[in-house]
Amino acid sequence: MSLKQERWVGLFSLLPAFLLLAIFVGYPMFNTFFHSFTKWDGVTSVFIGWDNFQSILTNGDLPLMLRNNLIFLLSVPGILLISLTVSVLLHEEVRGWRFFRSVYYLPAILSSVVIGFLAKSMFTNNGIVNTFLDKIGLGHFTVDWLNTVPTEFMILILCFYWQTLGQGTLIFLSGLSSISNELFDAAKIDGTSWRQKLFYIVIPSLYPAIFYFTIVNVIYVFVGLFGLVYSITGGGPGYETTPIDYMIYIQAFRSGNMGYASALSVFLFFIVMFITWIQLKISNRLEQ
Repeated sequence: MSLKQERWVGLFSLLPAFLLLAIFVGYPMFNTFFHSFTKWDGVTSVFIGWDNFQSILTNGDLPLMLRNNLIFLLSVPGILLISLTVSVLLHEEVRGWRFFRSVYYLPAILSSVVIGFLAKSMFTNNGIVNTFLDKIGLGHFTVDWLNTVPTEFMILILCFYWQTLGQGTLIFLSGLSSISNELFDAAKIDGTSWRQKLFYIVIPSLYPAIFYFTIVNVIYVFVGLFGLVYSITGGGPGYETTPIDYMIYIQAFRSGNMGYASALSVFLFFIVMFITWIQLKISNRLEQ
């Protein structure tokens, strides 16, 4: 078979994959971009130019939505540090490490909605949390957890941490397995403390894994919070816990403003692209 024939065989073998991408990714993206410039109710659409984008910037909801996403964004370093700490403990095979390795990963296989409804049942007024506080004589600490904005965010972030811990632990354990044991043995001989080992050996050696984990979860807090918000707070009270991705759902399927929802989707797409670009720039600069 000639080189030209091999090239055509290769192209035709990739054709089914490209067709599937075009149908299930390319067309929906093009459709969303097109309808972001229209007033669309899902059936009929009227071209209105930049009105949807102008409305996003002027109706007063955007700062609140960005604040909500920013709160989750600021929580990413916390789960990063927790995942690193747990990974190092499991890697050092502390007592019961086999059991805890399974326990930490279990939430990662559950859907966000399941975790959300589980948390909601725990934090209702008559849920297990308030009941437990009453039983141990701390009834004055009981709170209406799901009707106060700070506690609602606390529950959402707690669920985010619980679901993400297994993923982070698995990623960092894989990275730790590639670090030479001689480094840890030398550190042990030199009397290095556990914290020094974490910050001077583990973290520098796991930079690629840390960067991957960070960029995945930064993107997640912009496009993956729907399940948790839907099942725990419903975006309320008002829009106080509504991130951008949940507002897209509200506008599209509750209000019927498909065009406005499409514009919000495009707006969110460029936010995520911009943040990813910044992270890549920082990563390239650190590698130099």
